[in-house]
Amino acid sequence: MKYLIRNIGIGLVTVTLLVSAKSQTLTIDKAIELTLKHSPDIDSSKFDFERAIERSNFQKGYYLPRLDLSAVAGKQGIKYTNQDNIDGSVLLGGLSASQLIYDFGKTSGKISAADEDANAFEASMNQFISNKILLVKASYYDVLKIKSFIRVNKKNIELQEGQLRRATRYYESGIKTIIDVSDAKVRLIEAQLELNNSKYELKLRRAILEQTIGYVPYNGDYTLYHKKLDLPNVSHHLPKISTSFSKLEEFAYDHRYELKSSKYSVESSKSLIESEEGGYLPTLSLRGDYTAQDVDNDFVAMTPDRQWQASVDLKWNLFAGNQTDASVQEAKISAMKAASHVAEVELLIKRQVIEASLGVQRTKDSVTLSQSIAKASKQKFFQAQKRYENDLSDYIELQEAQQGYISSLGELVNTYYNYYIAIAQLDFAVGR
Repeated sequence: MKYLIRNIGIGLVTVTLLVSAKSQTLTIDKAIELTLKHSPDIDSSKFDFERAIERSNFQKGYYLPRLDLSAVAGKQGIKYTNQDNIDGSVLLGGLSASQLIYDFGKTSGKISAADEDANAFEASMNQFISNKILLVKASYYDVLKIKSFIRVNKKNIELQEGQLRRATRYYESGIKTIIDVSDAKVRLIEAQLELNNSKYELKLRRAILEQTIGYVPYNGDYTLYHKKLDLPNVSHHLPKISTSFSKLEEFAYDHRYELKSSKYSVESSKSLIESEEGGYLPTLSLRGDYTAQDVDNDFVAMTPDRQWQASVDLKWNLFAGNQTDASVQEAKISAMKAASHVAEVELLIKRQVIEASLGVQRTKDSVTLSQSIAKASKQKFFQAQKRYENDLSDYIELQEAQQGYISSLGELVNTYYNYYIAIAQLDFAVGR
């Protein structure tokens, strides 16, 4: 029985170790989710929005009553001519309350401006998140691109090893010269060096991805999810984009947060104009004061125990050295600048949608053409092999054909993942 329990325990430990040793799979959606949760620069953008909310709450406080309590304790002395000095203790408490009734838009304008500013900061925060998502996608596909380059490098090593064996066999048979063997060794070492460099580049790209996410997923023990490429037949698996440019542009104008932020800034500027123009008109408010005092007997005759006052205050600044005029004009200029920025952003969005749409089309065509080149290069390489084996061509022609084939596979991998990056850029451009 003890032997059985011990074996079960060992088995459980073995299973646990096997499970823990298995790498986690990081999908692109999971990478984006981790970014939204852990990225410190996204947190910084959120803090800007939260500060804007508090500024709005501060302005709204002017609509609420203001209540102030004061207290004074100390000594007081009075001296009259030809009379004895009077001194003693004094204790005074005061309660003051005020309530704004109406100020012709000065306060309401500031509140509206603060609210629109908060909306603008929220839109800017969401735009920053969109920017971040684009960077994560691009970094993710960059890692996959390098992983596929490694696969191409390994393919190159296999070909170079085969060529070295072939050249060695031909040399030993007296068919080819020693130069072919030496060149094959050099080419193999170059291929191994290229593979080694790609592995280091993969580590760097992973580090860039983790920096972009703002977090190291699964403590670094992860692999990126990807479909194995069927080189050179990759064009059939590309996602298709069939939406017209006009619809993409219209969608972008409705969903790009950058444009929303600029429009909110226009509304904020208009509200500030209303607030500054209120400076030409009076401010009406209620005010109440209550004071209680406790003094020594010497002061009782001249000091009231209790006193209160209630009033309606009217404050109207009739002239402020043209400061009100200047403030109103400044607010109007700011509104015109904000409106100009909206037009500028609309043109920027249109250009980005055009660039992204053309980028998707261009990279898709590049994938198709690169695939054709890769297939043709493969045929050329096989033909060069047969010519070399039959002593119809030299080793240089064979190596050029082989390197052309490997280079075409590398270019196909590059254009394939550039297509997915182009789709990510299109999603960003339209605010999707």
